[in-house]
Amino acid sequence: MVYAMNTVSILGSTGSIGQSSLKVISKLPKEVCVYGISCHNNILLLHQQIIEYKPKYAVITNKESYDFFISKYGKKVLRTEILYGDDGLNLITSESDVDSIIAAIVGFECIYPVIQGIKNNKRILIANKEILVSAGKIILSMLKDSKSTLIPIDSEHNALLQIILSSGLDYKINNHEYYKKNIKNITITASGGPFIDFSTNDLKHVTVSDAIKHPTWNMGKKISVDSATMMNKGLEIIEAKILFNIDTSNINALIHRESRVHALVEFFDGTIISHMSNPNMMIPISYALTYPRRVFNNDYESFNYTNFSFEEIPLDKYPCYRLARYVAETDKNSALILNAANEISVEYFLDGKISFLNIPDIIEHILDVSDYVDHTDLDSILNNDMQTRELTKKYIKNKYL
Repeated sequence: MVYAMNTVSILGSTGSIGQSSLKVISKLPKEVCVYGISCHNNILLLHQQIIEYKPKYAVITNKESYDFFISKYGKKVLRTEILYGDDGLNLITSESDVDSIIAAIVGFECIYPVIQGIKNNKRILIANKEILVSAGKIILSMLKDSKSTLIPIDSEHNALLQIILSSGLDYKINNHEYYKKNIKNITITASGGPFIDFSTNDLKHVTVSDAIKHPTWNMGKKISVDSATMMNKGLEIIEAKILFNIDTSNINALIHRESRVHALVEFFDGTIISHMSNPNMMIPISYALTYPRRVFNNDYESFNYTNFSFEEIPLDKYPCYRLARYVAETDKNSALILNAANEISVEYFLDGKISFLNIPDIIEHILDVSDYVDHTDLDSILNNDMQTRELTKKYIKNKYL
């Protein structure tokens, strides 16, 4: 069978996922080509990517960065046109020449171009868990009404998908009973982050530089902090529930320091099948880019089969994970509130305005004072997200600043 070239736009090409995606694409010249790329601030790297990958369009979403780029390089670099803001993102996610969109922008703002891609029947390769957590039901509803497909790039959820397909099951993202009938339990793993061996008292003194030193993965600052608080794993529990529609009680997470087992699926006959690979994001990205085929030739380090360990997550040390599990069971808009409060809290922590241990306290307070409702449209979700962010900022300023 002959497969057509996969033409891709990368939202967030200068971030860690975006850079890994481009590395994969450079190794698949007969399979994938780049149509559009985008960044917020890192215009130096964006310029280098334009020279190397020659996309048709490059989008800069920060006005000051865009103006500086234009003044230095002009509105066109080689064959690449330089665009600004939401209009640029809409273009590279809706053009008929685009087959796939890699959603690698961190945070809830990624929802706009993803929805544009769904409306235009693109394959969405999603590395952004925040929008699934906050607006998962709406996104799934939109997928049902389009020809779009959503493929997770997160190592854990991509691993779950690979196990499911390798076990003879189908990928049925909008089927509410299929996985419950065929799968008993799913488990995702966590490295434990940089503070796995810290006592609760030790956590009182950690700094931003401590929190962003992930032991096994190379990630951006926000997601590194989420890993350190274990919020990242909590959000992934919620994401797994949305993607595979399995009850929270049947979704577990274990600390696996080696980061070589990414997910496990237990079937009703007692069989447990795992997905293993080195902690390299190029592996799930490459699978998503050529899904459902395996084409990528990974010529990196060999796999180490020794020293596998698994531990339960201590809830007293990781209250953010506890809060996320509570939210996964509560449903309604609680995950939206959790995510918005977390994004603002992490932002203030990275700015040095609150301490590491303030993060879960702030999130828990916002969850306690918020109303839980069911949203049926995107506008109400966007308004609720904005209101929660403002409420969180006000609470931080009144209590901590």
